[in-house]
Amino acid sequence: MQKIKGLLISMLLLACILAGCNETPAKNKGSTTEGASTSAVHVDATDWPRTFKDALGKEIVIKKKPEKVASLWYFYPEILVALGEPPAASTEKEYLSSLSYLKGKMDSAEELGDKVSPDIEKILSIEPDYILATEYHEKLYDSLEKVAPVITLKTKEIYENWQYGLRTVAEIIGKEDEAEKVIDKMMKEIATGRKALKSIEGESVALILSWDGKTFNVLGEGNPVYTLAFDKEKGLGLTPDDAYTGTNNEFFSFEGMSTVQADHIFLIGDITQKQKLMNDLKQSNVWNAMNAVKKGNVYLMDNSAITGGPLAIEYALQNITSALRKL
Repeated sequence: MQKIKGLLISMLLLACILAGCNETPAKNKGSTTEGASTSAVHVDATDWPRTFKDALGKEIVIKKKPEKVASLWYFYPEILVALGEPPAASTEKEYLSSLSYLKGKMDSAEELGDKVSPDIEKILSIEPDYILATEYHEKLYDSLEKVAPVITLKTKEIYENWQYGLRTVAEIIGKEDEAEKVIDKMMKEIATGRKALKSIEGESVALILSWDGKTFNVLGEGNPVYTLAFDKEKGLGLTPDDAYTGTNNEFFSFEGMSTVQADHIFLIGDITQKQKLMNDLKQSNVWNAMNAVKKGNVYLMDNSAITGGPLAIEYALQNITSALRKL
């Protein structure tokens, strides 16, 4: 669990600054990731075989609908579950199974160990039809390809655009129609939430992440939860805190949050540690001086919200709208 936490932190820190690729992404309806390198031939969901061009430029001929998929990165299971096709095996199964929207959904999946160094012998025993990998598995490609065809997608492209990730994986497994249904439902829910929260228009909001209760990260642009909360078209159109003078998407000691003066704070962390975290914060003069704290407008949200996938976005949407609608 600690390893995936570390990787998620890195993704949060780097999401805004990593350069995108120059290749052209697949032309899908709605939002896509500018500069994404993965593309697929658009065909009906029942049309097999199909040719898929992955992030490495490899053209993979998918002869028939994949039945057994091995997932090597944390966002794949979430996307596959959203499409109604849980993976046959996954790295970091224990951690993923703890996320609110994946509880009970990963029971049939085999554990493949660490996402950076998965158990190749275990993958072999699963006999998957395809292996979903990322650029972090480059050194393992030769070994993995001896087991099954490897399809590689870029982590940044998937993390920053949940619609793109959903559509891309859907084209691999032939669930394009299901992907559009999920996206349509989500965007309607976001639009409904945006309308419902017009009542607090102008009141500022801050999103703060803490893994350990000792270091904190004020989320900013490039983070999927930030986009959900503040984007006027793709999100809820809330007002971000403009009083904060620190650096967004970087972890710092608690004192670094002293300039946060948002009217509302969403504190994202391990919800099972809620009591200890809040007790510790209440001892801090910095915390007690915050505008949202004085107003009683602090809301806790589990770290299930920050993986960047469609189910994480839905989880965050429900939490944010539920908290702010009560006002």
